[in-house]
Amino acid sequence: AENVNTLREAYLSWAPSDHQVIDLGRVNVRNGAAMGFNPTDWFKENALRSVVTPDPAVLRENRQGTVVLQGQQLWGSGALTATFSPELAREPDPDAFALDAGATNPSNRWLLAGSYKFSDAVNPQVLIYGGADTPTQLGLNVSGLAGDAVVVFGEFSAGNGRSLVAQALGLAETESQQQRAAAGLTYTTGFNLSFTAEAQYNSAAPDRSQWNALDPVARLGVLTTADALQDLPVRRAWFFHATWKDLLLRRLELSAFFRLDRETDSRDQWLEARYHWDHADLSLQWQGFSGDPASVFGSIPRRRAVEVALRYYF
Repeated sequence: AENVNTLREAYLSWAPSDHQVIDLGRVNVRNGAAMGFNPTDWFKENALRSVVTPDPAVLRENRQGTVVLQGQQLWGSGALTATFSPELAREPDPDAFALDAGATNPSNRWLLAGSYKFSDAVNPQVLIYGGADTPTQLGLNVSGLAGDAVVVFGEFSAGNGRSLVAQALGLAETESQQQRAAAGLTYTTGFNLSFTAEAQYNSAAPDRSQWNALDPVARLGVLTTADALQDLPVRRAWFFHATWKDLLLRRLELSAFFRLDRETDSRDQWLEARYHWDHADLSLQWQGFSGDPASVFGSIPRRRAVEVALRYYF
């Protein structure tokens, strides 16, 4: 296997006052209120240099950061963040010790994000994103408490763009309005079990008739492109996620997700058991794809995968 070394974050931070923060360097800029699909998390595209687990909650934390100049102004009930990401290289660099700036900084981009705390339970965020090669996108994140154990959330983005099929196959296609959305809730029990149910939508993904019109090679191209962009490869989906910490033993964690493709009735399933030490993790993972061979997840050649991994952290 080839060695891959990833510089995830390295930046300088300066606080000229108690209400201002300025960051310069490689920062993992994360946005979004949902868990399984984040329409407003635009800096996720091409940021995965290696994948150790398909769990979206872990991928958000372990991807490459983007080189940015970022400033944040805080108020008692709100915040405003301005981010500029410059073009540093046009193509990704797969070398073992590469900074891979072409993956995270392929063009000049910017992001404005403002939030206002209406109450202890509701804190929405509005975002505007764009750049030299990026049509302006609008985003909205909303989350709130619905009782002591339930958090409800919604996330939405809209803006011009090309379909996943056009991006994957290199087709000449006029940009059109695209919408992405995720909404759901998370329930946390008193015994460290958290459960999330989420509805997902992506107008840029193919619907059933568009998917059926693709040949097997084109289908794999769409899935590969969606994976690199961390975009939802299906038009509509249900997503369920569960994590149970300290299950039977302290530091033993069980996690699982299930994604149901509502367009072609295929499924993506994952289960992991992980034990934590102070400087190491031992994990056993299983992932399976099911459905008709012509369906979205059913067309993935490797239907089952099992992995045992021991990772040591210096």
